[in-house]
Amino acid sequence: MRPLNNPFSRSVAGEPDRLIEIYRVAAQIICEKGYDATSMNEIAEAVGITKAGLYHHISGKRTLLFQIMNFGLDVLEQEVITPALGVSDAELRLRTIIARHAHLITSRSTPQGANPVTIVMDEVAGLTPGQRSKINQRKRAYVELIRETLRHLQASGKLRDLDVGAAAFSLIGMILWLSRWYVPNGRLSPEEVADEVTKIALGGVLRPPSRRSPLMRTRQPGASSRQ
Repeated sequence: MRPLNNPFSRSVAGEPDRLIEIYRVAAQIICEKGYDATSMNEIAEAVGITKAGLYHHISGKRTLLFQIMNFGLDVLEQEVITPALGVSDAELRLRTIIARHAHLITSRSTPQGANPVTIVMDEVAGLTPGQRSKINQRKRAYVELIRETLRHLQASGKLRDLDVGAAAFSLIGMILWLSRWYVPNGRLSPEEVADEVTKIALGGVLRPPSRRSPLMRTRQPGASSRQ
C-alpha cells in the first residue's frame, strides 16, 4: 500500500474576519445572481462598507472570485483533508472524508441555503487561465485522495465491482449536491444529514461484510483456513 502524501499546503489561519465576511457575502450574491451579474458595488453595500473600502481588501472582482475559491479549499483542507490523511484504515478514511465534507457544507449554511462558498466553486469560467489552473490543481488533488482510498479498498476486497474513477467523482458529486437542496432549520440537523449521506454513499461503494473476498476477511480464532 502506497503512503498517502499531503498535496495541500494552504491554511485558513490568519485570515482577517472582515475578509472572511466579504468572501461569504460575495459568494451568496454570486450564487443568487451569477458572477457576471454581480457588481462590486453590490458586494460593498451588502457587507456594509464603501466601494473604496472593499478595494482596500480586494483588487478586483476576478481576484475576489479566486480568493473565495482558495478560501473554500483552505477550509476543506483544514476540516476534511488533514483529518482524513491521519486515518490509516482506508474504510474509516473514506467515512471520515464523506462525513466531514457533508457536515462542512450543511453546518456552514446561511438562511438562504447551504454553504454558498461551495456553490461558487463551479464559477471557474470567471477566472483567468492561470487562476483556473491553480484551482483545478487543488481540486484534482482532492479527487486523487478519494481515488487512492478507493484503490486501497479495492485491493482489500472491500469495494464493489466499480470503476474507481467513476466512483470517486460520483461520491464528490453526491456530497457537493447537498449545497443545492439542503435547507437550514429543516427536518434534519446538519449532523443527521451528514450521517444519512455517509450511510448512502458507503452503502453504494462498499461490499457488505458477508460478500467481501474470503481471503481478505478477518478470520475468527480457531476457524479453518479452508473456505
